[in-house]
Amino acid sequence: YETATFNNTTCTWDVTGTQPAEPTTECYETATFNNATCTWDLTGTKPAEPDTQCYQTATFNNTTCTWDVSGS
Repeated sequence: YETATFNNTTCTWDVTGTQPAEPTTECYETATFNNATCTWDLTGTKPAEPDTQCYQTATFNNTTCTWDVSGS
């Protein structure tokens, strides 16, 4: 993501370009910058929703990164 151009006036290399911003991730994802492709690689999968009874509801909790089951 950077380009170096030699500046004959100052006899130095001028480096331009910025790394792409890190993407927003969910609690179960990890973003790692890939220098070979100049992109962010996202890894991780959301935990599978648990089996519930007809009177229960499963809601994913982004704070704890787990499923909350409610209902009785």
